[in-house]
Amino acid sequence: MSLDGLIILDKPPGHTSHEITSFVKKITGAKRTGHAGTLDPDVSGVLPVALGRATKLLRYIAGETKTYIGIIKFRKVQTKEQIEELFRTFTGELVQTPPKISAVRKVPRKRTVYYLKLLEISDSNPRLALFEAKVDAGTYIRTLCEDIGKRCGGARMEELRRIAVGNIRESQTVTMQDVVDAMWLLKNKKDGSLLKKIIRPAENFIDLPIVTIKNSAIDSIRSGAQIAVPAVVGFQSSAFGSNASGGLGAQSPMVSRNQKVSLFSEDGRFVGVGVTQISSDELKNQKKGIAIRLERVQI
Repeated sequence: MSLDGLIILDKPPGHTSHEITSFVKKITGAKRTGHAGTLDPDVSGVLPVALGRATKLLRYIAGETKTYIGIIKFRKVQTKEQIEELFRTFTGELVQTPPKISAVRKVPRKRTVYYLKLLEISDSNPRLALFEAKVDAGTYIRTLCEDIGKRCGGARMEELRRIAVGNIRESQTVTMQDVVDAMWLLKNKKDGSLLKKIIRPAENFIDLPIVTIKNSAIDSIRSGAQIAVPAVVGFQSSAFGSNASGGLGAQSPMVSRNQKVSLFSEDGRFVGVGVTQISSDELKNQKKGIAIRLERVQI
């Protein structure tokens, strides 16, 4: 059985993302593994882990946004209205400096908080508040909580869980125990059914517009040729979460120049990822020239 694909793991707290990825590699016996979107050791939640050739697709899977549920602890008791006002103040474009524990350069960076919602204030300890936040990738929630605290006499992040990476939701995750059980079934019972459910095609999680390519062009693409206009069947919207093939029609999106797209053959095989050289409108009136430059070939 091929060990190329993506495991949407529910990372447990207490381990680094690198440790978890190494555990998966050892358990499955995959030649190589990698993960998208590093989580702090004490943070749980959605961690996409790629196996084999799928590691080359992680940069397209990581997602530009992350969604979290967390607990913030205020030094002084805040009313519901006060917390909601604080959260409104920290919604939108912000400037953050990565914390000392981060491995990246400690320089200010612009990040967007798309929403920051108060979910609940603890009855037993009114200094604790449950919140949900959707933010740009690379936003530090711990720093966000500390910056909020500077406006109200002090606050810190108590707990955090990531519930989404882009459009990948926690409902799609499996546990480390699920992975162990699946490998046990494969090795001891020759039953790979559970593993097939756990290791999913990485291309199904690439949220990009799809371009369908003629089957007759696949051999040339394997040899390194760029995709010419006559090879393009048509464009369609992202089929995030499912395989896809198709042509021009009511579902066709407007695709601009220099836009990343997923490439599929007419018979539904994933070809790779490319960058458009013409728009979907220009394609209708153009007979020759390069339509897409290849960025990653997987076929």
